[in-house]
Amino acid sequence: MAQRRDDAGDGAARERTGGRGTVFAALAGTLIGAVAGLTGSLLGYLEAKDTHRSEADARRADIRRTAYVELAASISKYEQQATQLLNVSLDPARTPEEERRQFEDKYAPANTDLSRAITTVRLVAPKDARRDLEELEARSARVGELASNWYGKGPEGVDLRKVEAEFDEATKRQLASLQEFMDKAADQAL
Repeated sequence: MAQRRDDAGDGAARERTGGRGTVFAALAGTLIGAVAGLTGSLLGYLEAKDTHRSEADARRADIRRTAYVELAASISKYEQQATQLLNVSLDPARTPEEERRQFEDKYAPANTDLSRAITTVRLVAPKDARRDLEELEARSARVGELASNWYGKGPEGVDLRKVEAEFDEATKRQLASLQEFMDKAADQAL
């Protein structure tokens, strides 16, 4: 009988040892599952973060493109209205009423639109583009200055060729500055 007890004792010891192995296996399985879940969650988070960053970059590029297109359109309209204002101001056949209408109804709104477009670009452009924008803004201001200098004065005693040559040079510089700005901006907006 003593032998049976030993056999029974060995069986109980084996059950305890087997039970411990089962517990360790269960704990290891749980730990592996937790690590796999955590890894999956971390990878999902990083992928979502990259997607969010890509979407934000795409939105910024869209905003910049829209602002740059609006700037180019505003400069074109502004240059046209400044040219018209200069022509009306220096045309002896035009009345002061026609001159005032050109200034108030066309030139002033174009000037406001240009200022708004420049401000928008300044807000969305990178730092180096804002430096280039200052040059463009100065060139546009010169065009406006030349066009509005003659507003209300009339053509008496004016060398029209000199005025037209100076204005043409200013508009060429303005458009060249716009082209340079847009060439550099294209890399940032795409």
